[in-house]
Amino acid sequence: MSTYGLEGVLAWSQALHVAVTSGRTLPVTAARLDEAAGNILARDLLLLTDDPSADSAQFDGFAICGEGPWIAVEELHLQPGECRQLHAGEPLPGHTDAVIPAAGVEARQATDGTFIVIALDPLTGVIDETVRPALGEGIVKQAARAKVGATLVPAGRLVTPSVLALAAATGHDTVEIFRPPTVGTLVLGHSLLSQGLPRDGRIRDALGAAVAAFAGAQGARSNPPMRAPDTAKLLLEHIDDANVDVLITTGSTSPTPDNHVRQVMSDLGARWLIDGVASAPGTQMLLAKLPDGRMVVGLPGDPASALAGLITIVAPLIRAMRGAPQIAPVNAVLIDQAPLGDYEDDTRLIPVQLQKSGANIVAKMLPSGIAHIAGWANADGIAVVAPNAGAPGSVVPVIYLN
Repeated sequence: MSTYGLEGVLAWSQALHVAVTSGRTLPVTAARLDEAAGNILARDLLLLTDDPSADSAQFDGFAICGEGPWIAVEELHLQPGECRQLHAGEPLPGHTDAVIPAAGVEARQATDGTFIVIALDPLTGVIDETVRPALGEGIVKQAARAKVGATLVPAGRLVTPSVLALAAATGHDTVEIFRPPTVGTLVLGHSLLSQGLPRDGRIRDALGAAVAAFAGAQGARSNPPMRAPDTAKLLLEHIDDANVDVLITTGSTSPTPDNHVRQVMSDLGARWLIDGVASAPGTQMLLAKLPDGRMVVGLPGDPASALAGLITIVAPLIRAMRGAPQIAPVNAVLIDQAPLGDYEDDTRLIPVQLQKSGANIVAKMLPSGIAHIAGWANADGIAVVAPNAGAPGSVVPVIYLN
């Protein structure tokens, strides 16, 4: 591929590795349950009390004390000849000898309004006042399932609705997560339209909303996209003032005098991590680190090249920063010959639709189509075709887009 104006162009696999290893996990923070979903647990979720926290009923029935029949009461402590109705899991009243199932008794109302509970013979179902369960029967002892401090969910797991339900059920008000990165999107170019059809020689901004949505889908806190004229002074001010962990710019990455991203990065003392990638599309994608630790991703203005930058740099960078595991690609068999890149060392990123064929997954390549991104819009994933590969029947990794 051409390296004009680019320094240290990386192979696609190298760029992916740099993006993964450049993202430092952000600090741990305690998040309320209503704001923790979708984040990564930074520390084990632990049991705050024994489970059960006290001796409790194994099933719906009656806690009994002494011989029957039993008078039904609501007392916290039973006396001989008394019982209390319980649901499964409820703590037992004091002096409970056993729990008898609701199906194993008959309750009758006495003339004074009290209820008398009489056991049934378990074989005949006939009332038998001498029947009573063995001592301790129907009782789940305290800590029988788990002791306080037991791990409910290990660190590193995604906080799902089920995790939130478990946390709430066990008394947690917060969970400790890795703080998700805040991501800003800066769309460069004074001639781009924000609505309507292209007109007067001006084209629509295809990337602002898409980039912000993609960052949010990776688990970041994504700010609404902002617009900025492509001038060095204003670009420097926007980047210098951005209160984000990652700033993604679109456009102005080509190494020509009228594109200012590189010059501004130099003025800000940034350290270049990726300055060009041997891929088609996406050659002019960039990654730099500012002295204060903020990351800047430069995406080309061409929509297909920008989308290539999202899956190559943005997705792995955000996942690394939020402590999430990287998503492994799926292997698929190419149906057709992959198109050649512009240069023989280019890795080709090709939109594909996936289908099941026997024990294999096959990949049907899609043409670029309208606006050069219709294929991406209709794809299940992106096939990563290495240089000198891509013959029909060959196996390639595919990165899912959803």
